Amino acid sequence: MADMFPTWLPCDTAPDPPGPCALQQHPRYGAAMRAIGADVAWLALTEGSGTLGTAQILRRRIGPVRLTWLPRGPVLAPGTEPRAAMLPLPGPSLVHPDTTEIARLYQSHGYRALLTPAHVAELNLTPGPATLLAGLHGKWRNRLRAAQAGPLRTHHRPFDPDRDTDLLILDQHQQRARGYRALPPGFTCAFAATHRQASRLFIAHDRAGMLAYLLFLLHGSTATYHIGWAAPAARRANAHTLLLWQAITYLHGRGFTRLDLGTLDTEAAPGLARFKLRTGATARPLGPTLLRLLPHRGAAIAA
Repeated sequence: MADMFPTWLPCDTAPDPPGPCALQQHPRYGAAMRAIGADVAWLALTEGSGTLGTAQILRRRIGPVRLTWLPRGPVLAPGTEPRAAMLPLPGPSLVHPDTTEIARLYQSHGYRALLTPAHVAELNLTPGPATLLAGLHGKWRNRLRAAQAGPLRTHHRPFDPDRDTDLLILDQHQQRARGYRALPPGFTCAFAATHRQASRLFIAHDRAGMLAYLLFLLHGSTATYHIGWAAPAARRANAHTLLLWQAITYLHGRGFTRLDLGTLDTEAAPGLARFKLRTGATARPLGPTLLRLLPHRGAAIAA
């Protein structure tokens, strides 16, 4: 009996995760994805009245194939055996585990790595402002002081889908210029529309107008950096340094415990990786992206 675990069961509505999780495993992400037409489903692992784990999966039909995608999950309650993370997903299925330990579990069940593991930058927000300030790299802290002494004006508020679409257009232009892709603008608008207070937009201005912005999405006790933009003059003014510090202190003051600054790419964007890590953030490895073509036994629960 020691090797037996409760069964993962489908849910009609998104269950609350049993602990902090990546944005992709929070119900707010699922609600936004559903609002833009994605097929989202949920599974829960329960024992008695307690929830031991949750999983948010996305399903997409590509021709005759129905692909199941499990991003950054599942989420297990503290103390739950990692073996319980094994989900009987229908095949073919893609899994991007949040930890290397869960990745090894899936690989032992026939999943094969498609992409090498990425690293994310995570900042612990539980220390006080003085400790967070002391944790900044010296060059980062010097740039912050220069920005604080400069002419920048800043403010922050929730993202407004009705008035902030121009900001998303700026981000799209930036993506094309720099050759990367992010979630579509419709997702950002849907996230803000379905959860009006679950985003925070930090904006910097000079006398000529807006110089930069950073947008964070809020979920549970975690905040995740979503998108940002900077005019050419923003770098000289250290605008993003000032905005990120203001975001850190704002989030700490409202009880958030973790800031997810996103993936680190030391080859394509080494400067951005340094900028994130010099906040005192820790680089944590995720699992590789994994694929299994054949379904598990009992996989009909997620069909």
